[in-house]
Amino acid sequence: MSSFKRRTPSAQTALPSTRISAHNSTVLTSTGVPSVDELLGGGLPLHTSLLIHEDRFTGYAKLLLSYYLAQGIASSNAVCLATAEEEPEAVVRSLMGVVEGKVPSEMKEEEDEDISTSAVGGGIGGRRMGAVREEEDRMRIAWRYQGLPKFNTAFGGGRRDANSQQPFCNLFDLTKRMAPAMLNAAGPRMALLDVSVWAAEAEEQGGKNVYERLLEHIEGLVDEGGFRIRPNAPPPPTVLRIAIHSISSPIWGRSSTADLARFLHSLRAILRTSYATAVLTLPQTSSPQTSTLLAHLSDAVLRLDSFAGSSTPVHPAYESQYHGFLDVIKVPRVGCLGGRKGEVGMLGFKVRRKRFLVERCSLPPEGEGVGRGDEEETRRKAPVNKGGCGSGGGGSSVLDF
Repeated sequence: MSSFKRRTPSAQTALPSTRISAHNSTVLTSTGVPSVDELLGGGLPLHTSLLIHEDRFTGYAKLLLSYYLAQGIASSNAVCLATAEEEPEAVVRSLMGVVEGKVPSEMKEEEDEDISTSAVGGGIGGRRMGAVREEEDRMRIAWRYQGLPKFNTAFGGGRRDANSQQPFCNLFDLTKRMAPAMLNAAGPRMALLDVSVWAAEAEEQGGKNVYERLLEHIEGLVDEGGFRIRPNAPPPPTVLRIAIHSISSPIWGRSSTADLARFLHSLRAILRTSYATAVLTLPQTSSPQTSTLLAHLSDAVLRLDSFAGSSTPVHPAYESQYHGFLDVIKVPRVGCLGGRKGEVGMLGFKVRRKRFLVERCSLPPEGEGVGRGDEEETRRKAPVNKGGCGSGGGGSSVLDF
Protein backbone atom coordinates (compact mmCIF):
# COMPACT_ATOMS: atom_id res chain seq x y z
CA MET A 1 0.00 0.00 0.00
CA SER A 2 1.38 3.37 -0.99
CA SER A 3 2.29 5.83 1.74
CA PHE A 4 1.72 8.80 -0.53
CA LYS A 5 -0.50 11.50 0.92
CA ARG A 6 -1.95 14.32 -1.06
CA ARG A 7 -0.60 17.67 0.12
CA THR A 8 -3.37 20.15 0.75
CA PRO A 9 -3.01 23.77 1.85
CA SER A 10 -3.50 24.31 5.56
CA ALA A 11 -6.72 26.02 6.49
CA GLN A 12 -6.23 29.57 7.65
CA THR A 13 -7.96 30.52 10.86
CA ALA A 14 -10.60 33.10 10.05
CA LEU A 15 -10.65 36.16 12.29
CA PRO A 16 -14.07 37.68 12.99
CA SER A 17 -15.36 40.09 10.34
CA THR A 18 -12.36 39.60 8.06
CA ARG A 19 -11.92 38.03 4.65
CA ILE A 20 -9.16 37.09 2.26
CA SER A 21 -8.39 39.42 -0.64
CA ALA A 22 -8.77 37.82 -4.04
CA HIS A 23 -6.05 40.14 -5.36
CA ASN A 24 -3.10 39.26 -3.13
CA SER A 25 -4.49 36.88 -0.45
CA THR A 26 -4.08 39.41 2.36
CA VAL A 27 -6.50 39.54 5.27
CA LEU A 28 -8.90 42.48 4.93
CA THR A 29 -10.87 44.40 7.52
CA SER A 30 -13.71 46.81 6.86
CA THR A 31 -13.66 50.56 7.43
CA GLY A 32 -17.41 50.49 8.04
CA VAL A 33 -18.18 52.21 4.72
CA PRO A 34 -18.60 49.77 1.78
CA SER A 35 -17.65 52.33 -0.88
CA VAL A 36 -14.44 53.22 0.97
CA ASP A 37 -13.63 49.52 1.30
CA GLU A 38 -13.90 49.16 -2.45
CA LEU A 39 -11.56 52.11 -2.98
CA LEU A 40 -8.95 50.37 -0.83
CA GLY A 41 -9.19 47.14 -2.81
CA GLY A 42 -11.91 45.39 -0.81
CA GLY A 43 -11.01 46.68 2.64
CA LEU A 44 -8.15 47.85 4.83
CA PRO A 45 -5.52 45.08 4.94
CA LEU A 46 -4.38 43.78 8.28
CA HIS A 47 -1.04 45.23 9.50
CA THR A 48 -1.63 48.53 7.62
CA SER A 49 -2.64 52.10 8.39
CA LEU A 50 -4.99 54.59 6.72
CA LEU A 51 -4.43 58.35 6.89
CA ILE A 52 -7.39 60.66 6.24
CA HIS A 53 -6.77 64.35 5.58
CA GLU A 54 -9.47 66.30 7.38
CA ASP A 55 -11.62 68.72 5.45
CA ARG A 56 -11.72 72.40 6.30
CA PHE A 57 -14.39 73.74 8.70
CA THR A 58 -16.31 70.43 8.72
CA GLY A 59 -15.98 67.01 10.34
CA TYR A 60 -16.50 64.44 7.61
CA ALA A 61 -13.13 62.83 8.42
CA LYS A 62 -14.29 62.34 11.99
CA LEU A 63 -17.44 60.72 10.59
CA LEU A 64 -15.31 58.19 8.69
CA LEU A 65 -13.32 57.54 11.87
CA SER A 66 -16.61 56.95 13.71
CA TYR A 67 -17.58 54.38 11.09
CA TYR A 68 -14.26 52.62 11.66
CA LEU A 69 -14.85 52.54 15.42
CA ALA A 70 -18.48 51.45 15.11
CA GLN A 71 -17.51 48.62 12.78
CA GLY A 72 -14.91 47.45 15.29
CA ILE A 73 -17.40 47.41 18.17
CA ALA A 74 -20.06 45.67 16.06
CA SER A 75 -17.47 43.05 15.02
CA SER A 76 -16.35 42.40 18.62
CA ASN A 77 -12.88 43.75 17.83
CA ALA A 78 -10.57 45.35 20.37
CA VAL A 79 -10.67 49.14 19.95
CA CYS A 80 -8.18 51.84 20.95
CA LEU A 81 -9.23 55.48 20.56
CA ALA A 82 -6.84 58.38 21.12
CA THR A 83 -8.12 61.94 20.84
CA ALA A 84 -7.53 65.38 22.32
CA GLU A 85 -10.39 67.29 20.69
CA GLU A 86 -13.08 65.92 23.01
CA GLU A 87 -13.58 63.24 25.62
CA PRO A 88 -13.13 59.73 24.16
CA GLU A 89 -16.19 58.52 26.08
CA ALA A 90 -18.32 61.15 24.32
CA VAL A 91 -17.03 60.00 20.94
CA VAL A 92 -18.01 56.40 21.69
CA ARG A 93 -21.46 57.36 22.97
CA SER A 94 -22.15 59.30 19.75
CA LEU A 95 -21.36 56.37 17.43
CA MET A 96 -24.02 55.47 14.88
CA GLY A 97 -26.34 52.54 15.48
CA VAL A 98 -26.19 49.16 13.77
CA VAL A 99 -29.00 48.20 11.40
CA GLU A 100 -30.10 44.60 11.81
CA GLY A 101 -31.86 42.48 9.20
CA LYS A 102 -31.56 44.86 6.25
CA VAL A 103 -29.53 44.99 3.06
CA PRO A 104 -28.12 48.13 1.37
CA SER A 105 -30.92 48.21 -1.20
CA GLU A 106 -33.51 48.51 1.56
CA MET A 107 -31.52 51.31 3.16
CA LYS A 108 -31.46 53.17 -0.15
CA GLU A 109 -35.23 52.98 -0.53
CA GLU A 110 -35.68 54.67 2.84
CA GLU A 111 -33.45 57.61 1.91
CA ASP A 112 -35.78 59.96 0.10
CA GLU A 113 -34.23 63.13 1.44
CA ASP A 114 -30.64 64.29 1.81
CA ILE A 115 -28.90 65.13 5.03
CA SER A 116 -29.53 68.48 6.68
CA THR A 117 -27.63 70.34 9.36
CA SER A 118 -29.85 69.02 12.13
CA ALA A 119 -29.70 65.36 11.08
CA VAL A 120 -26.03 64.77 11.80
CA GLY A 121 -25.24 67.94 13.71
CA GLY A 122 -23.40 71.14 13.07
CA GLY A 123 -20.19 69.42 14.16
CA ILE A 124 -19.70 67.95 10.70
CA GLY A 125 -20.90 71.04 8.92
CA GLY A 126 -23.73 69.37 7.07
CA ARG A 127 -25.64 71.58 4.63
CA ARG A 128 -29.05 71.04 3.14
CA MET A 129 -28.87 69.81 -0.43
CA GLY A 130 -31.64 69.54 -2.97
CA ALA A 131 -33.13 66.05 -3.10
CA VAL A 132 -32.13 64.49 -6.39
CA ARG A 133 -34.33 61.62 -7.42
CA GLU A 134 -32.85 58.73 -9.34
CA GLU A 135 -35.61 58.87 -11.92
CA GLU A 136 -34.96 62.56 -12.53
CA ASP A 137 -31.24 61.87 -12.98
CA ARG A 138 -32.00 59.32 -15.68
CA MET A 139 -34.15 61.87 -17.48
CA ARG A 140 -31.56 64.67 -17.28
CA ILE A 141 -28.33 62.78 -18.00
CA ALA A 142 -27.63 61.92 -21.63
CA TRP A 143 -28.08 58.31 -22.68
CA ARG A 144 -24.38 57.85 -23.46
CA TYR A 145 -23.46 58.57 -19.82
CA GLN A 146 -25.83 55.94 -18.48
CA GLY A 147 -23.70 53.16 -19.98
CA LEU A 148 -20.61 54.08 -17.96
CA PRO A 149 -19.61 51.76 -15.09
CA LYS A 150 -21.05 52.84 -11.77
CA PHE A 151 -19.25 52.90 -8.48
CA ASN A 152 -20.40 50.10 -6.19
CA THR A 153 -21.53 51.83 -3.00
CA ALA A 154 -22.87 48.66 -1.35
CA PHE A 155 -19.87 46.39 -1.81
CA GLY A 156 -20.11 43.71 0.86
CA GLY A 157 -22.39 45.72 3.10
CA GLY A 158 -24.38 43.52 5.49
CA ARG A 159 -23.28 40.26 3.85
CA ARG A 160 -21.85 37.42 5.87
CA ASP A 161 -18.94 35.33 4.73
CA ALA A 162 -19.36 31.60 4.43
CA ASN A 163 -16.90 30.90 7.27
CA SER A 164 -18.03 33.67 9.62
CA GLN A 165 -21.16 34.34 11.63
CA GLN A 166 -20.58 38.09 11.52
CA PRO A 167 -20.88 40.36 8.49
CA PHE A 168 -17.71 41.76 7.01
CA CYS A 169 -19.24 45.24 6.93
CA ASN A 170 -22.27 46.10 9.01
CA LEU A 171 -24.96 48.55 8.02
CA PHE A 172 -25.19 51.69 10.14
CA ASP A 173 -27.88 54.32 10.56
CA LEU A 174 -26.75 57.90 11.18
CA THR A 175 -30.12 58.78 12.68
CA LYS A 176 -29.62 56.29 15.53
CA ARG A 177 -27.05 55.77 18.27
CA MET A 178 -25.32 52.53 19.14
CA ALA A 179 -27.23 50.47 21.68
CA PRO A 180 -25.97 50.84 25.27
CA ALA A 181 -25.95 47.05 25.63
CA MET A 182 -23.49 46.74 22.74
CA LEU A 183 -21.28 49.47 24.19
CA ASN A 184 -21.30 47.84 27.62
CA ALA A 185 -20.37 44.48 26.13
CA ALA A 186 -17.47 46.10 24.27
CA GLY A 187 -16.23 47.93 27.37
CA PRO A 188 -13.53 45.39 28.34
CA ARG A 189 -12.18 45.49 24.78
CA MET A 190 -11.96 49.30 24.55
CA ALA A 191 -9.04 51.55 25.49
CA LEU A 192 -10.03 55.24 25.53
CA LEU A 193 -7.07 57.63 25.74
CA ASP A 194 -7.43 61.37 26.37
CA VAL A 195 -4.31 62.87 24.82
CA SER A 196 -5.07 66.37 26.12
CA VAL A 197 -4.31 65.19 29.68
CA TRP A 198 -0.87 63.96 28.60
CA ALA A 199 -0.22 67.23 26.76
CA ALA A 200 -1.03 69.24 29.90
CA GLU A 201 1.21 67.04 32.04
CA ALA A 202 4.08 67.31 29.55
CA GLU A 203 3.67 71.11 29.52
CA GLU A 204 3.75 71.39 33.31
CA GLN A 205 6.08 68.59 34.38
CA GLY A 206 8.10 67.86 31.25
CA GLY A 207 9.23 64.33 30.53
CA LYS A 208 7.86 62.21 27.72
CA ASN A 209 5.79 63.86 25.01
CA VAL A 210 2.35 62.66 23.95
CA TYR A 211 3.67 60.55 21.07
CA GLU A 212 5.99 58.56 23.31
CA ARG A 213 3.24 57.90 25.86
CA LEU A 214 0.74 56.95 23.16
CA LEU A 215 3.24 54.56 21.60
CA GLU A 216 3.83 52.91 24.99
CA HIS A 217 0.09 52.40 25.48
CA ILE A 218 -0.32 50.89 22.02
CA GLU A 219 2.60 48.52 22.57
CA GLY A 220 1.10 47.51 25.91
CA LEU A 221 -2.27 46.78 24.30
CA VAL A 222 -0.64 44.68 21.58
CA ASP A 223 1.43 42.63 24.03
CA GLU A 224 -1.14 42.25 26.80
CA GLY A 225 -3.97 41.47 24.39
CA GLY A 226 -1.98 38.80 22.55
CA PHE A 227 -2.11 40.62 19.22
CA ARG A 228 1.61 40.23 18.55
CA ILE A 229 2.51 37.78 15.78
CA ARG A 230 4.64 34.98 17.24
CA PRO A 231 6.08 31.85 15.59
CA ASN A 232 3.95 28.71 15.98
CA ALA A 233 1.38 30.63 18.01
CA PRO A 234 -2.32 30.66 17.13
CA PRO A 235 -3.86 33.99 16.13
CA PRO A 236 -5.88 35.94 18.70
CA PRO A 237 -9.67 35.59 18.79
CA THR A 238 -10.07 39.07 17.30
CA VAL A 239 -8.10 41.98 15.84
CA LEU A 240 -7.11 45.36 17.27
CA ARG A 241 -8.34 48.62 15.75
CA ILE A 242 -6.38 51.79 16.54
CA ALA A 243 -8.15 55.10 15.89
CA ILE A 244 -6.26 58.39 16.31
CA HIS A 245 -8.23 61.61 15.83
CA SER A 246 -6.57 64.85 14.63
CA ILE A 247 -3.00 63.79 15.26
CA SER A 248 -0.50 66.66 15.65
CA SER A 249 -3.24 69.24 16.24
CA PRO A 250 -2.32 72.19 18.51
CA ILE A 251 -4.14 70.53 21.43
CA TRP A 252 -1.59 67.71 21.30
CA GLY A 253 0.97 70.09 22.77
CA ARG A 254 4.38 71.19 21.66
CA SER A 255 6.32 68.63 19.66
CA SER A 256 8.61 68.55 16.68
CA THR A 257 8.09 66.99 13.29
CA ALA A 258 10.83 64.51 14.19
CA ASP A 259 8.77 63.27 17.17
CA LEU A 260 5.75 62.77 14.92
CA ALA A 261 7.81 60.96 12.28
CA ARG A 262 9.36 58.72 14.93
CA PHE A 263 5.90 57.85 16.23
CA LEU A 264 4.51 57.01 12.78
CA HIS A 265 7.55 54.92 11.93
CA SER A 266 7.28 52.98 15.20
CA LEU A 267 3.52 52.54 14.77
CA ARG A 268 4.08 51.13 11.30
CA ALA A 269 6.58 48.62 12.72
CA ILE A 270 4.08 47.57 15.40
CA LEU A 271 1.32 47.06 12.84
CA ARG A 272 3.54 44.90 10.65
CA THR A 273 4.11 42.48 13.54
CA SER A 274 0.62 42.39 15.04
CA TYR A 275 -2.98 41.59 14.21
CA ALA A 276 -4.01 45.23 14.06
CA THR A 277 -4.99 48.11 11.79
CA ALA A 278 -4.92 51.86 12.34
CA VAL A 279 -6.84 54.85 11.00
CA LEU A 280 -5.54 58.37 11.64
CA THR A 281 -6.97 61.77 10.75
CA LEU A 282 -4.72 64.75 10.03
CA PRO A 283 -6.06 68.29 10.61
CA GLN A 284 -5.90 71.06 8.04
CA THR A 285 -3.58 73.03 10.31
CA SER A 286 -0.71 70.68 9.47
CA SER A 287 2.02 72.02 7.24
CA PRO A 288 2.55 70.61 3.73
CA GLN A 289 5.84 69.08 4.89
CA THR A 290 4.06 67.24 7.70
CA SER A 291 1.33 66.04 5.34
CA THR A 292 3.89 64.68 2.88
CA LEU A 293 5.85 62.97 5.64
CA LEU A 294 2.79 61.28 7.13
CA ALA A 295 1.60 60.19 3.68
CA HIS A 296 4.97 58.51 3.12
CA LEU A 297 4.73 56.67 6.45
CA SER A 298 1.13 55.54 5.91
CA ASP A 299 -0.05 52.64 3.78
CA ALA A 300 -3.17 54.35 2.43
CA VAL A 301 -4.08 58.03 2.20
CA LEU A 302 -7.44 59.68 1.47
CA ARG A 303 -8.20 63.39 1.28
CA LEU A 304 -11.61 64.95 1.84
CA ASP A 305 -12.24 68.28 0.12
CA SER A 306 -15.52 69.66 1.39
CA PHE A 307 -17.40 72.25 -0.62
CA ALA A 308 -18.11 74.12 2.62
CA GLY A 309 -14.43 74.86 3.10
CA SER A 310 -13.38 75.13 -0.52
CA SER A 311 -11.42 78.25 -1.48
CA THR A 312 -12.43 77.87 -5.14
CA PRO A 313 -15.98 78.14 -6.47
CA VAL A 314 -17.81 74.88 -7.06
CA HIS A 315 -20.16 74.38 -9.96
CA PRO A 316 -23.81 74.07 -8.89
CA ALA A 317 -24.07 70.77 -10.78
CA TYR A 318 -21.75 69.18 -8.21
CA GLU A 319 -22.84 71.27 -5.23
CA SER A 320 -26.42 70.08 -5.58
CA GLN A 321 -25.45 66.40 -5.53
CA TYR A 322 -22.41 66.08 -3.25
CA HIS A 323 -20.90 67.54 -0.12
CA GLY A 324 -17.37 67.42 -1.48
CA PHE A 325 -14.72 65.53 -3.44
CA LEU A 326 -12.68 62.57 -2.22
CA ASP A 327 -9.12 62.17 -3.45
CA VAL A 328 -7.46 58.74 -3.36
CA ILE A 329 -3.82 59.69 -2.86
CA LYS A 330 -2.47 56.28 -1.98
CA VAL A 331 -3.81 52.72 -1.74
CA PRO A 332 -2.38 49.81 0.28
CA ARG A 333 0.24 47.71 -1.48
CA VAL A 334 0.96 44.72 0.74
CA GLY A 335 2.41 41.54 -0.71
CA CYS A 336 2.56 42.91 -4.26
CA LEU A 337 4.77 45.16 -6.37
CA GLY A 338 2.07 47.52 -7.57
CA GLY A 339 -1.38 48.72 -6.70
CA ARG A 340 -4.67 48.30 -8.50
CA LYS A 341 -4.50 49.24 -12.14
CA GLY A 342 -6.56 51.96 -13.69
CA GLU A 343 -7.98 55.22 -12.46
CA VAL A 344 -11.02 55.56 -10.27
CA GLY A 345 -11.90 58.91 -11.78
CA MET A 346 -13.37 61.85 -9.93
CA LEU A 347 -15.12 60.85 -6.71
CA GLY A 348 -17.67 62.77 -4.72
CA PHE A 349 -18.94 62.05 -1.23
CA LYS A 350 -22.25 62.91 0.34
CA VAL A 351 -23.97 62.27 3.63
CA ARG A 352 -27.46 61.00 3.12
CA ARG A 353 -30.05 60.92 5.86
CA LYS A 354 -28.81 57.58 7.15
CA ARG A 355 -25.39 56.85 5.66
CA PHE A 356 -22.18 58.12 4.09
CA LEU A 357 -21.70 57.47 0.37
CA VAL A 358 -18.85 57.80 -2.12
CA GLU A 359 -19.76 57.90 -5.81
CA ARG A 360 -18.19 58.68 -9.15
CA CYS A 361 -19.01 62.24 -10.10
CA SER A 362 -21.08 62.48 -13.25
CA LEU A 363 -21.18 65.62 -15.37
CA PRO A 364 -24.54 66.94 -16.54
CA PRO A 365 -25.26 66.98 -20.29
CA GLU A 366 -23.36 69.59 -22.26
CA GLY A 367 -25.35 72.77 -22.56
CA GLU A 368 -26.70 72.66 -18.98
CA GLY A 369 -24.13 74.92 -17.41
CA VAL A 370 -20.90 72.97 -17.69
CA GLY A 371 -18.85 73.82 -20.73
CA ARG A 372 -15.85 72.13 -22.26
CA GLY A 373 -13.47 74.42 -20.42
CA ASP A 374 -15.07 73.64 -17.06
CA GLU A 375 -15.06 69.93 -17.85
CA GLU A 376 -11.37 69.89 -18.75
CA GLU A 377 -10.49 71.92 -15.66
CA THR A 378 -12.46 69.54 -13.45
CA ARG A 379 -10.89 66.47 -14.98
CA ARG A 380 -7.43 67.95 -14.54
CA LYS A 381 -8.13 68.32 -10.82
CA ALA A 382 -9.83 64.95 -10.54
CA PRO A 383 -8.33 62.57 -7.96
CA VAL A 384 -6.78 59.43 -9.36
CA ASN A 385 -5.82 56.12 -7.81
CA LYS A 386 -2.04 56.23 -7.64
CA GLY A 387 -0.49 52.86 -8.41
CA GLY A 388 3.18 53.76 -8.70
CA CYS A 389 6.21 52.18 -7.12
CA GLY A 390 7.49 52.84 -3.63
CA SER A 391 5.71 54.30 -0.66
CA GLY A 392 4.73 57.65 -2.14
CA GLY A 393 2.50 58.50 -5.01
CA GLY A 394 2.90 61.82 -6.68
CA GLY A 395 2.76 61.37 -10.45
CA SER A 396 -0.07 60.81 -12.84
CA SER A 397 1.59 57.83 -14.51
CA VAL A 398 2.03 54.42 -12.97
CA LEU A 399 5.78 54.83 -13.54
CA ASP A 400 6.02 58.18 -11.75
CA PHE A 401 7.34 58.24 -8.21
